[in-house]
Amino acid sequence: MNRREFISGMVAAGAAGGLSAAEGSTATDAAAGKPLKVCVFSDIHYERGFWTNADDPSFLEKIMARAERESCDMMIQCGDFMHGVAKPWQKEFVKLYNEFMIPGYHVLGNHDQEQNSAKETCDAYRIATSGHYSFDRGGFRFVIADPNYFCPEPGKYVHYERSNYARAHGATTNVIPPEELEWLRATIVGSPLPCVVLSHESLERGNYDPVANSDAVRAVFNEANARKPGTVRLVINGHTHNDNLRVLDNILYWDVNSANYQWFGPKHAKYPAEYMKTHPGAQYTLGWTEPLSGVLTLWQDGRIRIEGSKADWLFGVKPADANYPKYDRDGRETHPVIQSADMTFHFG
Repeated sequence: MNRREFISGMVAAGAAGGLSAAEGSTATDAAAGKPLKVCVFSDIHYERGFWTNADDPSFLEKIMARAERESCDMMIQCGDFMHGVAKPWQKEFVKLYNEFMIPGYHVLGNHDQEQNSAKETCDAYRIATSGHYSFDRGGFRFVIADPNYFCPEPGKYVHYERSNYARAHGATTNVIPPEELEWLRATIVGSPLPCVVLSHESLERGNYDPVANSDAVRAVFNEANARKPGTVRLVINGHTHNDNLRVLDNILYWDVNSANYQWFGPKHAKYPAEYMKTHPGAQYTLGWTEPLSGVLTLWQDGRIRIEGSKADWLFGVKPADANYPKYDRDGRETHPVIQSADMTFHFG
């Protein structure tokens, strides 16, 4: 986020399954002015023997330990949690998160149903089979969108599963279907609670694999805020493995960095040979030494605080060492950081 965007967009800066009903002590907490604390992370890509840092449950365990240490009320993973849910070790990993002492919620990513059907993944994640759902907690409404559809032809929407989107050459990808768009509008416009919207793919990016019809989704946000200022306050996504904050139309958009690595594509041979042998996907990626997560605190009065985290480059290898670009197609830096911020929005 550049300084001009930050200052001009911000009014004032300081320093699972298919739920739709209220959950937790929403009314009591909101009336008492108690802030809500949420541990947010994304793109851990758990998969044995392939991706950088992605076959070690300790990365998730460290994130959960932070959530417990920080007394978080809930956790949300922003997609690409796993690549399949049917194998015994995959079931154990999702169980680790689902049955943790702090309630954990899932956002469906493009890779989560890569090895199985979308229904199998949604069932394992204990979310609505549609992939989109909402729930109320701590005086806020959390709205989870699912843009994991492609259009092989106009008017036809196919949900991602079993890697079908990767074979749909020439199709429009990352699309929110009309029925889901109407659901978003019904859920957000007129909401009695301020909303936090989450999707795996970005609803504000311009170049790096965003939601194809994000303009239509942002129009819903603006309609809601025109009727009642402050209805949509924060929009969160994963997917791009980059860290960024942007204020757009008096809404904070948070691009959450990957918990453990960045994908680049061209091969490198900068990691130790033994590591590359046991993690063949590492030749396309650069990883972090520690898992990244953010602790999000929300206040009813419009204050939003993000306490980020920082790691070092795995084996000390930086993008320049592997002839990789420092910035992505939207000009966002690749580094092992989730930035911190503390700001207050005013709604008049």
